[in-house]
Amino acid sequence: MNLKVGEPSQEARIYKCSRCNNLKAFLVGEQAVPCELCAKEGKLNTWVKTTKRIITISKNIATEFEKQRTVSQKISDWITAFCGSMPFVYIHMIWFGLWILLNIAMFAFVGIFDPYPYGLLTMIVSLEAIVLSTFILITQNRQSEKADMRAEMDYRINLKAEKEIAEILERLKELHGHVRETPKKKKK
Repeated sequence: MNLKVGEPSQEARIYKCSRCNNLKAFLVGEQAVPCELCAKEGKLNTWVKTTKRIITISKNIATEFEKQRTVSQKISDWITAFCGSMPFVYIHMIWFGLWILLNIAMFAFVGIFDPYPYGLLTMIVSLEAIVLSTFILITQNRQSEKADMRAEMDYRINLKAEKEIAEILERLKELHGHVRETPKKKKK
């Protein structure tokens, strides 16, 4: 089956240009682009499947990690994200301001329930800090796990690339030696 320009590739494979036999790799879902060589000449092309498949070891770590998240981890991430936002700061500024105003004698309509130095407010804020720091640590641990997964994937890809580069270099050396051994024809 030919792959037309603009169509998504159904499989990860090497394709060749129907006009000039230029090779191009497309991953699954990647949109086919025009052949660079044919486009220079203003010609349209299609891509023809070759027998060469592309085997990838890299994955989208964020997507993989997202699939493994539990409900409690999602809640923890949401709380951490909200606590690191400006609305969180505004809510606390309003809350502290109202608390202090309600506990100043001239504004105390219901009576002073937490006189200066605001011991109850201090205790509530301290407890909030303990709980929020736990959520932040949970999220940081997950981010650390994600970074470790990325590092492992990078290592595997680098190792595979090094191996393939070494193989290519060996093949080039063999070709170079083969070219040197080929006797040159004498011109008459």
